[in-house]
Amino acid sequence: MPEEIMGAVWAFCWGAAAASGVLVGAILGLITNLGHRAIAAIMSLGAGVLLSIASVEVASEALMLAGAASTIGGIVAGAATFSIANAALENAKDRKRCGECKPQPSEADAPGSGTSIALGTALDAVPEALILGVTLRAGGPDLALIAALALSNLPEALSGTAGMRLASRSSSYVLSLWSGIALGTAAATALAFYFLSDLGPHATAILKAYGAGALIAMAAETMIPEAFHNGPRYSGLLAAAGFAALVLLGELAR
Repeated sequence: MPEEIMGAVWAFCWGAAAASGVLVGAILGLITNLGHRAIAAIMSLGAGVLLSIASVEVASEALMLAGAASTIGGIVAGAATFSIANAALENAKDRKRCGECKPQPSEADAPGSGTSIALGTALDAVPEALILGVTLRAGGPDLALIAALALSNLPEALSGTAGMRLASRSSSYVLSLWSGIALGTAAATALAFYFLSDLGPHATAILKAYGAGALIAMAAETMIPEAFHNGPRYSGLLAAAGFAALVLLGELAR
């Protein structure tokens, strides 16, 4: 098997490992009945992890390799791309809500909302697949990054699944959606690895900054509203703990 193809296969496997959190979260969402307070606490941790990935793991490296102007431009462009795409998916804007504090639309209330939610959930997976694919291409697997992505994916799927259940979505829809997202994330990681092979360090850094901006926008628009709705106690502390968790993982992985 050609070396590039073999590398893409390994990238697919690492992408699947990073996306495994969505399947765990979906299953937990189907078999448990956690209320908003518990889900918000878990989401706070996940949001903190995601913001740490964007800043500590990705943007700081881009800043060193590409400089301030290119990094800022990449971050703003990535955030703008995500926000514009997310705004276009009106029926999917509450896809990460648990349903107790803010209900997701049912298919009866908003025909076609199931498709919109699927598209919105797929949109959420693009930044992490881009970042992971580029990282694997540039320097091999970053175990701290992969573990952090898996950890941040769990609360997203947990909260989203809880909301889908309250919106009368079937278990088969929920499992099919999150399984498709996991496979799509793995495939997108492999594609990013394969097709971005000729980029130099500067272009790679800009792409990472672009992904970081999209991650920040995704956390702000889809995770933080659930985490901080009605001001749950200690949500800020939990977010900081999630942020610090990646720093710890990075130190342990050295």
